[in-house]
Amino acid sequence: MKWIELNDGDLINLDAVAAIIAGEKSNRVCYVAETETIAVEVFATHEHVECRMQHLKDLLLEK
Repeated sequence: MKWIELNDGDLINLDAVAAIIAGEKSNRVCYVAETETIAVEVFATHEHVECRMQHLKDLLLEK
């Protein structure tokens, strides 16, 4: 299992996530399960969103 800490301190199990979506204008990262959004992170800038997405890619693609 891969767990991450969200920026509000909550933990999320990435094994339960079907998709991760970065909002281009809303500065949000949404974690979506099969039928519902299970978590949303809100960031101050789009650069923070891009940094979070890169961190997630690195974490999920490590072998």
